[in-house]
Amino acid sequence: MFGGGIPCPVCRNPLGLTIDFIIENPTSKCPQCETVLTFPRNEELYKQFKEAQAEIEKYKKQIKSFM
Repeated sequence: MFGGGIPCPVCRNPLGLTIDFIIENPTSKCPQCETVLTFPRNEELYKQFKEAQAEIEKYKKQIKSFM
């Protein structure tokens, strides 16, 4: 992740959320001002993201086996 992630739209405090976290937890709360953030969730995009994560893990295991 680059920088401090997305900021809270209310207090501008960096939230430090990752894409993985947002996809798994579409509703979050800012620890600074307690604003509740709800991110939209597209089921097709969620499925593609999970497939990509599984593929990345597969490649990580293959790389580990060479080391």
